[in-house]
Amino acid sequence: MTTTSTTPDAADPPRETGSLAVIRRRVRDAIPAVWRRRLRRWAREGPVRLTDAIPDAFDLLRGTANRLPPPRLRARVSLSSSRREFERAGALAAADVLRAFEICRRPGRPYARWLDFGCGVGRVTRHVARSGSAVELHGVDVDADAIRWLAASHPPGRFVACGRLPPANVPASSFDVVYAVSVFTHFDETMESAWLEELDRLLCPGGLLIASTLSTVLTFTRPDLTFEQHREMNQRGFLFAPGGGTFNDDAAFEARSRVERVWGKKLTPRLFEEQGLAGYQDLSVWEKPG
Repeated sequence: MTTTSTTPDAADPPRETGSLAVIRRRVRDAIPAVWRRRLRRWAREGPVRLTDAIPDAFDLLRGTANRLPPPRLRARVSLSSSRREFERAGALAAADVLRAFEICRRPGRPYARWLDFGCGVGRVTRHVARSGSAVELHGVDVDADAIRWLAASHPPGRFVACGRLPPANVPASSFDVVYAVSVFTHFDETMESAWLEELDRLLCPGGLLIASTLSTVLTFTRPDLTFEQHREMNQRGFLFAPGGGTFNDDAAFEARSRVERVWGKKLTPRLFEEQGLAGYQDLSVWEKPG
């Protein structure tokens, strides 16, 4: 027989702890997931916006040189609109893309025309442009607002908006190098296949595709994945996990063996570095035959 005491025992957890946990769960369940994500983002954004308010104001007063995009656009490609994080992440990714390019480039072959596929507001573009590796640097992205800002702020590159599926509004064999940072990491299999075909079309013979993918070991970033999803991924080497929010909330996990098998149908593998992009995403380089 169990009895209940009216005076709390020091050895037992206070009754309120369990009640508060129940209340928190009920409140959480009552708020749609999309609104929970927005609330968490607003909680993160408040201090960041205050910190960046003065430098953002100065950006409005100066010309286009070195100007960062406004916070609403920076926030679309990161966990927050932080100026510091925007610059840090862009510089790290650009350095790894450029390092992979130097490893794989053919001596004596010019690589003048570059495309930033999924350029957004130029988080990586600005650093690749400063490197001088590209004589011409262009970009495409589905975010029309970001493209408008980038086109106005970073001439003379040509930046164009595209649809979620090909074709891009770009002639065939236009580029010597195409790089895609954190883009295929959000594609389902249909989009992956379609855009691989399109990027192959856009590359010149002998051109390089440099792209990042999410390894299957990174599923810890999605604790919501079910047993069935993990089993599918282990069986097929690929899992697309919708995030229920924006494009950046979706995740595509892909085993190296599958990347090499699927991507290698048309392109020649030149490099594969596990966690080669910023010590996190896998980075691979592919060459178009010809």
